[in-house]
This record gives sequence, structure tokens and C-alpha cells, in this order.
Amino acid sequence: MSSLDAGAQRVLLGSTSTGVIAADTAEVLARWLIKVVVNLNVTQPYRLLVPEEDRHGLAYGIPASFAVDLFRVRQQNGLVDWVQGFCGGLVMPIGMSIETQTSIAERTLVTHVRIADIVAVVVRLPYPMTVGHLPPADEIPRLWPLTATPLAWQALPVHDRYDSTMRVLRYTAPPSVFGEGIYRSF
Repeated sequence: MSSLDAGAQRVLLGSTSTGVIAADTAEVLARWLIKVVVNLNVTQPYRLLVPEEDRHGLAYGIPASFAVDLFRVRQQNGLVDWVQGFCGGLVMPIGMSIETQTSIAERTLVTHVRIADIVAVVVRLPYPMTVGHLPPADEIPRLWPLTATPLAWQALPVHDRYDSTMRVLRYTAPPSVFGEGIYRSF
């Protein structure tokens, strides 16, 4: 087991489910959840949506294309579960062509990972977007990247089911962010 796996295990299975989530704990948990999502995306019969540089970049940190949101869930069916795919809506800036919107939607990865009653929504945005172009949702607080207000375990919202909670992505990147290369696949 890697030190990242061991660190995440301590967070998820330990008795630290109250209080503020410290920055180092948030980074370990977010990085581990992203690693899980990347492994799922690579090993499942699904479109490969995480390029090689982002996959390998996880060994050193969290690439700027990833965001992790957290919530709790009442209904649990086993200890671990996940849903890979785009679950929710997409709101794009005015002035963006249909081709660009389609390209972004096809290359955005959204995966829900549930460990016991904790659910992470991991989002990977396509290049050249970064998580700065994806503000946190009102209904699901952001774990990573860190926000100005630290997240507290007891403040996580509780939803009935993890797979019915929609994450609406509101991209804020201006159309000028995208050049001719956006249509290239990797």
C-alpha cells in the first residue's frame, strides 16, 4: 500500500469525522480520490478522459484540471460504490460555438465515488481549462482546490442518494480561452 493510500485510509476509516478538514488532510484525500477516479477511467470500458501528463502528474501533486467536491449520503448500498460519467447539467458562456461546447462536454469527466457515507464528486476539465473556470456548486462544497473557508466534516450537506445528486457545471472560461487545438483528442 502506498503512503497516499495509507493516508487516505486513516482519513476515511479513522474517527476524525468532526471538526475542520485540515489543508494537508484535504490534499491527501483529494489526491487519493482523484487517483481512484483516474484508475477507474483507465481500466473501465469508457472513454479515456485523463491525458497521460495528468495521470502521471498525480505522483507529484494535483493537476490544475481537477476539482473535488464532498457531501454525505443517507442511503448506502455496501461500503464502496461509484458512477463514472457526466451526471448533471452544463452551463457555458454566451458566445461559445456549439462545436466548442460539444467538445468540452465530451471531454469533461465527472465521477461520483462513495466510501461509506462520504461521497466525492471528482471533476476533470479538458485542456486549456483549469478549476479556476469551474466555481464550486452551491449545494456541494469544494474540498479541492482549497477555498478560503475550510471545510468541516459536520457541515457537509446530507443527500438521500449519491447517484441522484446532480452536479451542474457552470464554466466561466471566456470563449477566447479556446484556440483551434480544442478539437484534438488525446
